[in-house]
Amino acid sequence: MYLIPCADTLNVLYGVIFLHHGLYNSGVFKFRVTIPENYPYSKPLVTFLTDVFHPLIGHQGHLSLSQAFPPTRHPYQGYLIHLLHYIKNIFYKPTMDGLLLKHCVDKEAYRLYREDAVVFGKLAQQCAKLSITELYVFDHFPDNNLIRFSPLDEETFDIIKSYLLRKYVQNDGILR
Repeated sequence: MYLIPCADTLNVLYGVIFLHHGLYNSGVFKFRVTIPENYPYSKPLVTFLTDVFHPLIGHQGHLSLSQAFPPTRHPYQGYLIHLLHYIKNIFYKPTMDGLLLKHCVDKEAYRLYREDAVVFGKLAQQCAKLSITELYVFDHFPDNNLIRFSPLDEETFDIIKSYLLRKYVQNDGILR
């Protein structure tokens, strides 16, 4: 996961998470964290900028935080680092298995996860594959999002690869 403040304000952070295991394997999901002025007394708002089929993520990309950060929780029990761990964990089985319907904004995704895991898995994997298409990966929306990816031509890739391999060998298998 990578996180960087937006170009305009420190109250908005942009992030991207790379998933390597589980139902969303190979997914690259971009998101925005908006920190309210009265934080930690109010929860941040997390909005996924990449389409994600998930019980906790609504059709506008908003992530429900109510299960992990209930309103009765003391404000100093939920820091930004806890939120980032939660964003990562929502994509993995232990968190998915512990979801309660009342906290899920996409009820159909929740129903499919519980009742038809095969179909849910196919939809999650479809969403992960879509997230790594050029349309999503190279999209620089919105303009104040400083996390940007651009295509890498073969020649540049080979130069970088050679450099990294040379450093790896020079440092006895430790990349520094």
